[in-house]
Amino acid sequence: MTQQTEPESQALKVLFLSSDTGGGHRASAESLAAQFELLFPGTTYDLLDVVTKDGLPPYNQLVQHYKHLSAHPQQWNLVFKFSNSRAFEFFFDVSNKLLCEKAMRKSIMEYNPDVVVSVHPMMTNVPISCCKKISQESGRHLPIFTVVTDLASAHCLWFANGVDKLYIASDECRKLAKDRGKVPDEKIVQIGLPIRHQFAVQADLLGDRMSPKGVAYQQKVRAELGLPVVDRKTVLVMGGGEGVGSLSNIVDSLYAEFSTQGIDALILVVCGRNEKLKANLQVRDWDTVIEKYHKQMDKSSSILSSFSFQSCVSGVSISPTLTTAGCMEGSVTQQIKRILSTSSLGKMSSTNVFSDMHDKDHDREKITRASSSGILLPTTVEVNGGDNGDEKAASDDGSEPIASLPTVDIPDSQTKTKRGDVTVVGLGFVTKMAECMVAADVLISKAGPGTIAEAASLSLPIMLTSFLPGQEERNVDFVVDGGFGKFIADKNPTGVAKEVGQWLIDDNKARILSLAAKKCGAPHAARDIVKSIGKLAHKWKELNDDRERLNKTAAKLKLGINSFDEDAVGTNTLLSKDSS
Repeated sequence: MTQQTEPESQALKVLFLSSDTGGGHRASAESLAAQFELLFPGTTYDLLDVVTKDGLPPYNQLVQHYKHLSAHPQQWNLVFKFSNSRAFEFFFDVSNKLLCEKAMRKSIMEYNPDVVVSVHPMMTNVPISCCKKISQESGRHLPIFTVVTDLASAHCLWFANGVDKLYIASDECRKLAKDRGKVPDEKIVQIGLPIRHQFAVQADLLGDRMSPKGVAYQQKVRAELGLPVVDRKTVLVMGGGEGVGSLSNIVDSLYAEFSTQGIDALILVVCGRNEKLKANLQVRDWDTVIEKYHKQMDKSSSILSSFSFQSCVSGVSISPTLTTAGCMEGSVTQQIKRILSTSSLGKMSSTNVFSDMHDKDHDREKITRASSSGILLPTTVEVNGGDNGDEKAASDDGSEPIASLPTVDIPDSQTKTKRGDVTVVGLGFVTKMAECMVAADVLISKAGPGTIAEAASLSLPIMLTSFLPGQEERNVDFVVDGGFGKFIADKNPTGVAKEVGQWLIDDNKARILSLAAKKCGAPHAARDIVKSIGKLAHKWKELNDDRERLNKTAAKLKLGINSFDEDAVGTNTLLSKDSS
């Protein structure tokens, strides 16, 4: 706002190309639009879905089909993998260029933007052709930029070489851009995933969340949010726009584990539209929850202790490689780890501790529906925005929950450990998600790119419990390899609770996770992307204006010469030909 007199602060007319196939695309567009308004006062913008408006069937019906596909992960996985191929990319681009390019070009021209920004993979290649033809016809270059809203796993349609610049968030996306799209390095800008401005504001205010200043600010935010306690370890559990899946089981396991281990904690549960779950959490019999938990632990411990490879399980829980005598190594080991980390052991697993409790519509879901975005306490409402708010996801592999398998030394109901004081608060939609993440010490969620980027921006450790196959698989690697979280499938709520419990009681572990998250975070990514786009857009605008002025001057000179010759000699036609 202090640079309004500088040339780059002039207003722009921005056209975002996006689609409501998941909340992440629109959320990214809105975060960028907010920065345009801040950095370039007077900027106007609009969002256009050219595929739905001008595309071919079945692409123009993708928004309608998306909810179904995201609610059926295996179907989505097939569609994603089929479409994420060179053959499909070629067919999609050629067919749309031949049959839809003219209509798309007309739609873009009707808005008459200064700059076009694509935040959707299906709106890159053909719109690039549209902008190129508009530039040729108008004599004014229309710049187009792509902002990839996926974190690590990205569809091939994202990457087209014809853009002015391509903005990405990770090394994985850079590799994909170069390998799949043949985009040169000079066109790739690696900044981060654009997230909402409130996260940048809170990141600056929070600073180092583990420092005395950071802790004091965290407690201040907790008080401002009206939380029942401000001095307890706090876990934020996000269950998606609908608040379904294994959310209820995870909450039960968290409550029982924290109580058993003597951890005083506050559990904030984002229920979304699931008012039934929110109401149930208020009246749930937590003593019965703990009783069932201990009975299941005793049963599971007894069964597991009978296995001859129990020592192997303990070995795996300590180290990624099996060092215990008699244990298998290599790929077989990984298979065992994956089996043990899911519900494949049936009744021998402790992952279904609460499968017979509460509403079956929510507790027996095989897929976790999760959302990446925003909310505040029960009385506030907001349109869901972040990642794919209505998606469901599940995975049986890639997890590291062996360490959290129940063993014989788990405290039973007769333990002398002081029972932890645990409070559970059910939330609807939250409008102050950044503040809620500041208030939390751990986030439990699906592997949505927006959620991960938001958590990292606030140096918040994250436990991932599900992901959408294909689209979000590599997001798990981003978190795990980045060292600021783990993945344990939502089919293993007990494993989730045990691991999170260890994070809460181990301050050194919490600091390591938080510092790693801060290193991976980019709270000001939206601002930096807009600064870059705005600077380039203004350069083109100036060049276009200069060219237009030169053309007008040339036309006036030409008109003047023609008029003089016509009056003096009467040979206007001939001189016009000569002058041309």
